[in-house]
Amino acid sequence: MEEKITIILCLWYTKNVHKSFYASGFLYHSPSQQILLQQSTHDNTETFDLFRGKNKNGNDPKIVFQQCVEKALKTTIAASSVHTVYDYVHDTLGEQFIFYVEITGQIPTSYKANANQTWVLLSKLAKLAMNEQTRHDIIIGERVIRSHIPPASPQ
Repeated sequence: MEEKITIILCLWYTKNVHKSFYASGFLYHSPSQQILLQQSTHDNTETFDLFRGKNKNGNDPKIVFQQCVEKALKTTIAASSVHTVYDYVHDTLGEQFIFYVEITGQIPTSYKANANQTWVLLSKLAKLAMNEQTRHDIIIGERVIRSHIPPASPQ
């Protein structure tokens, strides 16, 4: 009887702790109301994407996203600046976790990375080419960001 319990626990642990997922998101600079997205060209069409990393080592989704951004931009991101937006299950890709990195102070004009990234005004989001899920994730992210802004004090 003990052997069956051990096997069942091992199967549960392997299935639930090491399942794959994607952690995605963007950088947000509140003073300028801009987000940093990755930019790519497909068939002569420029598209914008979230930074995305896939879980490989059973890490926490927040850590996976932080490492993904650090690798893409060749910079260090403080864990305290990474904020959760939401998570969902995608029809084909599986579990998705969406985050944003809050950038304070001056907007970084460039990073050491060779990757194409672009700061974009949130007000110009509708004019950018991107897939609808990416657009939805950014819109939800913007709502979450706005919900954390303290209300203006009455004068």
